[in-house]
Amino acid sequence: MEITLEKLRRGTQEYLDALEGKGLSRSTFNVYARNLSYMNSYFEHEAGRRGITPGDVADFRDHVEAKYKNATAINIIGITNRLFRFMHEERFCIKNIRKKQPDHLPDVLTRSEYKKLLAVAAREDSKLYYIIRTIAGTGINYSDLEFITVEAVKNGYAKAQRSGKTWDIVISRNLQEVLSQYCQENGIKSGIIFYGRGMNRIIDRAYICRQLKVLGGMVKIDESKLTMRALRLFFSYMYLQSENNIFELNELLGNKMYAARQILPSRSIHEKSRTLTKLGL
Repeated sequence: MEITLEKLRRGTQEYLDALEGKGLSRSTFNVYARNLSYMNSYFEHEAGRRGITPGDVADFRDHVEAKYKNATAINIIGITNRLFRFMHEERFCIKNIRKKQPDHLPDVLTRSEYKKLLAVAAREDSKLYYIIRTIAGTGINYSDLEFITVEAVKNGYAKAQRSGKTWDIVISRNLQEVLSQYCQENGIKSGIIFYGRGMNRIIDRAYICRQLKVLGGMVKIDESKLTMRALRLFFSYMYLQSENNIFELNELLGNKMYAARQILPSRSIHEKSRTLTKLGL
């Protein structure tokens, strides 16, 4: 019971071709491509000319678990299993690595720290200032920055779509004003606001991560709070402190897992915008 390296390479390419047609964000697609390339390189080195067995895949899991952090290792093995299922080779799927529970809840950025971060960003890196305001004011992920367009700012919301899921990214009145000012100052008249190279894709993730740590370090903010996930967590914490409505928070975050348990109907975008404006983010 083996898979040849050639069959694995061919299956990987077919899987990546299929993923490109599914509307994944470029950053998510790149994660798949990078992890599958790593997996193929591992088996080319370890298996050589012979085929790959389920035992080899189990060894790969042990190798990944020893080399990478828990979350990264889980992601690599999960993608590997999805590839084998796509190839109809379920017998090569393996039990994923167990998720380790953190010793303590993550530290949340305080409002005071958030203001310090904004102040230093406004002084040192104006583009990052507006990106911080956008993520902390909407709770979006990095990949959702592609939905923050000039048109969305004018409308007060963005219609987001990812992997068959749609939701509204609400842009509060104060954030509308902030982003309109940014567009005017930079001559951005349509399309993505935080564009990268070629004006047709969002700004590089590595740049944001690097600058968050550099600027946050200037004002003595703990590095664990200087990530895009931390800004999203800050948004959630501020919202729950004000509204204590977990169902609406999940709507705002694009998480539909609670929808079946929701009793009251959703509020309008205008009402949600008014709530977010009160947060002052």
